[in-house]
Amino acid sequence: MKPTAQNSLVEELAGAIATVMVFADSEEIGRARSSRYIARQHWEIVEVKRVLRMCPKQIANLQKNFQVLYQKAEQFGIAAQFDGWPRHDRHVPRPTWL
Repeated sequence: MKPTAQNSLVEELAGAIATVMVFADSEEIGRARSSRYIARQHWEIVEVKRVLRMCPKQIANLQKNFQVLYQKAEQFGIAAQFDGWPRHDRHVPRPTWL
């Protein structure tokens, strides 16, 4: 993903990887909902790496940060975590986490 001009981090970040968890009746609906959510956060999708359907066993074995993300998605229907990297033309002493 890359930040749009409206994204407050457009001057700092070159891009990000988004992990989106969405409750949907089909993959098509899930992709559409995710795309709209990401656009509202002022990001442009460059590439979709993978789409996963999760089973109860996978959910039970999620890492802590993904468990929190899953719980937010349960509550709101969708949740996302954006992990960004800095622009090369700016000096940022450490990675920027969103």
